[in-house]
Amino acid sequence: MVKRVITTVVGLPIFIAIIAMGGLWLRVTLLVLSLIGLYEFYKALSPKILTIHFVGYFFAALYFLVVIEYGVHAYLLVMLSAFILITQATLVIYYQKISFKDCLVTICGFFYVPFLLSFVYFVRDHNVYFVWLILISASASDTFAYLIGRVWGRHKLTGTPSPGKSWEGCIGGILGAAVIGFIYGYLVVHFAGINHPMVINAMAVSIMGAIFSQLGDLFASAIKRSVEIKDFGKILPGHGGVLDRFDSIIVAAPVVYMVMIVMLKGM
Repeated sequence: MVKRVITTVVGLPIFIAIIAMGGLWLRVTLLVLSLIGLYEFYKALSPKILTIHFVGYFFAALYFLVVIEYGVHAYLLVMLSAFILITQATLVIYYQKISFKDCLVTICGFFYVPFLLSFVYFVRDHNVYFVWLILISASASDTFAYLIGRVWGRHKLTGTPSPGKSWEGCIGGILGAAVIGFIYGYLVVHFAGINHPMVINAMAVSIMGAIFSQLGDLFASAIKRSVEIKDFGKILPGHGGVLDRFDSIIVAAPVVYMVMIVMLKGM
């Protein structure tokens, strides 16, 4: 518990500062997190790191350093096509050493970690006020779900990857995120002078982000249970690996982006 608190106290302000700066700093940071997360994902689902996994590492770097920099339309289609074709070619060349499963793991890892995590950058680039809702929806949901689940949790999530969690905790996490989102929206309106209905938007985004952040946590738990591991890694003391700490943010980020686009286009 002490290690977890220390890691959070040290790491969270740094991550917040990098998000505030945006630009290249944020892209490089997300790339580093993605490469570590990819390594954890590949290590969990494969007996060892394989040649084909380096295709995933390469295209993750290409994605953050080149494709996002110059646009994500035609360049993205070209990159994704090249990624799939080169993955197929690698499978053919190293057929005696790797399997079709390894090919799928490589592709799924890219879309699960670098691709979804990149939406933190897209939200920050599109509207700086919404990017903080990713952290609010994920962190507030996790915190309130834990606290309320510990006190009032009675009905367990049986039949799920995390049967120790409760329905009361899940609902409490969503409501807690909604409250924090509402407060954040209120502060933005009154101190930043935003004209659009940021209070309601922030609360709605926080609710959607909280719902899917919990699904992200359960998804990561399902992976770990299927391969019988406790944590994806140990790089973050008290938390485990990057995927253990960012599993909720990875899923909340694209949800916040989608809801944000719909809301802002309707204004």
